[in-house]
Amino acid sequence: MVKVMILRGPGTNCDIETSFAVEKAGGIPESIYIKRWIEKPNLIKDYQILIIPGGFTYGDDLGAGKVMAFEIGNFLFEELNTFVENGNLILGICNGFQILIKSGILPFRDKKQYLSLATNKKGLFRDQWVKLRVETNKSIFLRDITHIDLPIANAEGRIVTDEKIREILWNNSLVALTYEGENPSDSQDRIAGIIDKSGRILGLMPHPERNIFPHHHPGYKRGILGGKGLKIFQNSVAYFK
Repeated sequence: MVKVMILRGPGTNCDIETSFAVEKAGGIPESIYIKRWIEKPNLIKDYQILIIPGGFTYGDDLGAGKVMAFEIGNFLFEELNTFVENGNLILGICNGFQILIKSGILPFRDKKQYLSLATNKKGLFRDQWVKLRVETNKSIFLRDITHIDLPIANAEGRIVTDEKIREILWNNSLVALTYEGENPSDSQDRIAGIIDKSGRILGLMPHPERNIFPHHHPGYKRGILGGKGLKIFQNSVAYFK
């Protein structure tokens, strides 16, 4: 029995789809509100996987994921760090990725923010499918995946950092996913997702929970089968079995 905490807050809107993907992968999801977790920090001990799904937590009024990142960084960081050290997994999708970055969980788990997720250069919300390439073999979530098509739905997805941090990410195989072809977020080095050094934390801007059935892919009628996003969830559940 692999229990998965689906963390939500005001403005989370992908928790139901994410829970469904976890169920399809064989896990047992439970939706937990951020305030409930803050009131009971040890709650995380009941789970093997934490997923922070997409949405617009707190309306992104102070920046994408900023408020929940503050809550996690100030009230739950040690619990999360222990959670990972004990061999458990964390997945942040879109807004969840933004939260992992801004709370200092990714990439180094030291409470410091080394990357920014800025608005793309056109200043537009981008809702489209993208082609992705897996750049590391360290990620538990991405095992046996080399390329994958997933949809994105964001405006603030442009990864920006300084040259030194980019060099560290690449030299330590912490870049998890890059955009192939079009780079709609205008991210530096075409980065779409990163991991921590353990490979047990993955943050990515695209949405794997939106590609879990063959007919999800827009090329389905042309013989291009979808469903590959489910593999990310299956890998996480299989890790504990």
